Amino acid sequence: MDSMKGKVAIVTGASRGLGRAVAREFAREGASVVVSARGQSPTGLPGTPDDTASAIRADGGEAFSVACDVSDEAQVRAMVEQTVDRYGKIDVLVNNAGVMAIGYPFLELTPDVWDQSFGTNVRGPYLTCRHVIPVMMKQGGGNIINVGSRAANGPSPGAGSGYAPTKAAVHMFSFCLAEEMREHNIAVNVLSPGGLTSEGSSVIPWARHDWHERVSPEEVGPSAVYIAIQDAGSMTGQVLFRADFGKTWGPGVV
Repeated sequence: MDSMKGKVAIVTGASRGLGRAVAREFAREGASVVVSARGQSPTGLPGTPDDTASAIRADGGEAFSVACDVSDEAQVRAMVEQTVDRYGKIDVLVNNAGVMAIGYPFLELTPDVWDQSFGTNVRGPYLTCRHVIPVMMKQGGGNIINVGSRAANGPSPGAGSGYAPTKAAVHMFSFCLAEEMREHNIAVNVLSPGGLTSEGSSVIPWARHDWHERVSPEEVGPSAVYIAIQDAGSMTGQVLFRADFGKTWGPGVV
């Protein structure tokens, strides 16, 4: 239970769902975790960054919370500065914060929803990487996990033009960044978790069609840990599907 001992990890969108599960799994593996998310959900979903950090500390882990809207550069800069001031380094960045603009017919997809979706899902990872990467370069390496989606692979029922294009952009951003960062020993990969029984998914009517096939966010934790402990020499520039963990990639898989 100490595969991440001594590491410092930032997890965005960690108030609930996948981000919360990954943050808690990292802490169980010994990481000091910076729990980042907006202070309150604009749609009223339960959970705050303080809640997740408190749960980690209650389990004996190390964490602190930072309220941060990843589409706001000033807030991202402050989050990174607070992390470095507290821990002196950043080993892992998980870009999980996202807006699920799912199920909109195109003509009902307003410019405001479009901008919000791209602002969080694409601008967010760009900004966090922009401010975290100089820290990683200075310390000689790091690991970035961008949460992707099977929706990035092509049109799928329900995902629509308000969500799928943002994830396709995240995938290509990750591929390009991985190549550029390889010489700095900064691994950049995409983790595609598959359908989840998360709080966010539970309020999307379209998600109910395959609810019985979805997994809990906690099931993604071990695969995220495995990616987080890699470097640019062992794994970078890949899209890794949680469903294939232990089958085509992961511990003991050649």
